[in-house]
Amino acid sequence: MKIEKRAFVSFDSPCKFNCKFCYTYGIERNKIRTLNEMISDLENEEFDVLYVSQKNDNFSDVESGIELCEKSYEKFKCHIFIITRNVFNSEQIIRLKNLKEKMEDEGKQLFIACSINALCSWTKYENELAVPSPEKRIAFLDTLNQSRLNPILMLRPVFPTNLIPSDELLDIIERAKGTVSCIVTGGLGVNNDVLDRLGLEEHDLCFNQNQEYLQGAIECEIKFVDVEHEIDLISQKCAETNTPLFMHSMPALNYLLENSLQRI
Repeated sequence: MKIEKRAFVSFDSPCKFNCKFCYTYGIERNKIRTLNEMISDLENEEFDVLYVSQKNDNFSDVESGIELCEKSYEKFKCHIFIITRNVFNSEQIIRLKNLKEKMEDEGKQLFIACSINALCSWTKYENELAVPSPEKRIAFLDTLNQSRLNPILMLRPVFPTNLIPSDELLDIIERAKGTVSCIVTGGLGVNNDVLDRLGLEEHDLCFNQNQEYLQGAIECEIKFVDVEHEIDLISQKCAETNTPLFMHSMPALNYLLENSLQRI
């Protein structure tokens, strides 16, 4: 069955990673809910897949993130999509494998994605004291693959090449080939807060006309930077390495879901 409806669940506290390009810091946080309250708040929503993502990297504390996935699945019996910039230890990966196997027995899928969007330039925009290095995240993708967890590479946000050289993104794709099940990419989204964090002015960037593709996924106004040239290079590299590429996450999940059904 095709995935058509999604819901989001995310811890209310500000993310510990504090990435400069992240627009979530402007989201109002009027209440800090418990994990059980977060799950209860989803009871009246209809969805096929639960994105454990939105206003926090829910795996900055890996144990809490995994517990959120486990309890969410017990409540809703739905597909679950994890997105993180963190890496997990061997015991945490075993917990995810156990959850994935249980879900597959009941006809559902656990999708796991790790985000990387730079190699040498990463410390310009990510907190090196909090976020694992791209090298560690690339190794983590390989570990997930060896554990048969079919990881997704989230190659985003894509910056203009004068800020993050496109060659860095192509190197990431080269190193991830044969390891990731697919790649999801997309351009940088900014608002005034993000521009301040990046040390940029609006006139430093060119913007897309279409701003609607993340409608419903975010809780603040942002504008998307025009990185059409950079996306074209990514697309060419993915074709060369025979790596499926998607501009949005939902088609990627349906692609993986279809492939998993074909393997049964």
